[in-house]
Amino acid sequence: MKSLKRTTKNLLLCVLIASEVFMCSFIGSDIYGISTERINEREKQESLDLVSFRLSSVSAVPMFAASPVIPMHIENTRWKGPVLSKRRGTITGPSGKETYYNLNMTGVVNIMRRMGNNDEYWVRDDGVKMLGDYIMVAANLNIRPRGSLIETSLGTGIVCDTGTFAKRNPTQLDIAVSW
Repeated sequence: MKSLKRTTKNLLLCVLIASEVFMCSFIGSDIYGISTERINEREKQESLDLVSFRLSSVSAVPMFAASPVIPMHIENTRWKGPVLSKRRGTITGPSGKETYYNLNMTGVVNIMRRMGNNDEYWVRDDGVKMLGDYIMVAANLNIRPRGSLIETSLGTGIVCDTGTFAKRNPTQLDIAVSW
């Protein structure tokens, strides 16, 4: 377990460093003291290769450290299967079984704030609860830590919560909605 935690921590550190280099090199700004003048083309490509390798090798990448970070944009893949809805209470989505829940999210948002996520909490027109650009999802935190991005039938989700369902079905996702 210690080895897994250390590996996850090292992976997170690599992704965060690569994302900072990536952001600086393409935005043209000075983030965390990394200047675009100091980044040559080889360093840019190495960073992109590292991010691409890490994202393709790991299904859930934690997006937060102890201090606030700028999350990388991970492009949403278009799901062509069934989409979770109030009428369809349970489906098999791109990452496995999906269900939904409607609870007050104040405590969950507060946890995410303490982790460094300051994205706006809002409810989409279709009733899906959002944190910034991501759908709020409950998952098994042993497999998908808070802050992990995961594909759902409704778009890219961010793991913010967990529930008792995680013991029965460790890969299940519970999507936060206002239905």
